[in-house]
Amino acid sequence: MLNISKIQNVNLNNTNYTNKSSVNKQTADFSMSKKLKMPTSEQIKAYHPSFSKANDNNTKLKKINTYLDKESKIALERLKKNGILFDNKSDDGSTVLDNLYKIATEPRIKGLNSSSILKEVIKAIDKPSSITQKFGDIPDNIAQEIQNETGEEVNEKAKHVISSSCVVASMEFNLASRNPAEFARFASGLSSENYSVEKNLKMSDFSDGTASGLWMLREFNTENKIGKNWEDVSINIKPDRNAIVRARVQTSYKDKDERSCVDVLIQSALLNLGSQNTYNSITDERTGKFNPDNAGLTDFEKNFVEQVIFEQPKISVVYQNLDENGYLVGYNCEPDETKQHILKSLNAGQNVIIGYTHLDSQNKVDGGHEITIIGYEQDKQGKGYFICNDTDDNIDEPIKMAEDELLPLIHHAGISKEALSDKDIIVEPWREIIEEFQKTIKSEN
Repeated sequence: MLNISKIQNVNLNNTNYTNKSSVNKQTADFSMSKKLKMPTSEQIKAYHPSFSKANDNNTKLKKINTYLDKESKIALERLKKNGILFDNKSDDGSTVLDNLYKIATEPRIKGLNSSSILKEVIKAIDKPSSITQKFGDIPDNIAQEIQNETGEEVNEKAKHVISSSCVVASMEFNLASRNPAEFARFASGLSSENYSVEKNLKMSDFSDGTASGLWMLREFNTENKIGKNWEDVSINIKPDRNAIVRARVQTSYKDKDERSCVDVLIQSALLNLGSQNTYNSITDERTGKFNPDNAGLTDFEKNFVEQVIFEQPKISVVYQNLDENGYLVGYNCEPDETKQHILKSLNAGQNVIIGYTHLDSQNKVDGGHEITIIGYEQDKQGKGYFICNDTDDNIDEPIKMAEDELLPLIHHAGISKEALSDKDIIVEPWREIIEEFQKTIKSEN
């Protein structure tokens, strides 16, 4: 340990440039200081990288602030104080600040502007529960222009879409709340002139082996580059082209409780990835081989996208047994087992996206919805509640749902293998799809 007191009591008269008289000593001190050269800013940066980084961060912050209003500046300052601004848990190690700076200084897609994007990214990271799935309407005065540009019929249905993007809106919420640097990187890449973002993965992140991984990449029609070791893969994620139009509309005509331009780009990109690049942002419809319906994502497609985005292998656990007519006829797990799967995931720091069903008086499914479970608590009487985020409830705060009411309605959830016990019997949907796919190929030959 350095002894400060000894340093303070050093006799300056013992130094080699002092004279016997105090006057001469002061003169010598002054003349010596004139001979010393002050270090340059480059030298300071070289010897003090932390100083250099801080200076660089301040420069970026000043630039970003020139694009913000008062509310966004306050939110940005909150992100700085709680350390989120410097989080670097992104695919390429870039921080939230790095990506905000890219948005501020690099060209954006024509029709979008850095100011709007920055405000929406900061708002989403500062308050993830503000993320919504609600489509904005297309004003009549620009409908014909959009129709001419896209070739899509902008009818009343397209003008006033009832969103089916609850699955991907829940993923967007998870991205903003759990991986803010990656969220900012997605927003930066998808709104850039490249209109895409690269995701670097291991095959094991989204499959149980190289063979199944290659099959999934092919069947999902993903743009990818395979590494020489056949384990590393880079996936190109991008929205459909019509998402640009929707993002422009939401930049200029966004109403309260509607999606932001950033929501449009991220949700469209994830829907496009899951639907084998068949999504259409004008109509909010898709085609693709894994969904008999033309909207949303199946549990299998949802699981694939979730694994790619979060790099966490998960199993799509189907809890409800439905017959061919859509009637609930039983469960694959007892309610307490389902609860334990969710609680173990939460304890491991993972939010759980669930799909739950709406049942009529005859126990027939007449709809469904996806929400995110982010916590669990009990009241004084011991009654349990799941803390949930719903991107379609017009509430920008988490909500509580009683466990005894929610558990019987859960149809499926993406659960990590670690949260499942050895006795859980799980059939992975992709295995069934592969078997059907192989049967089809054989019958055609």
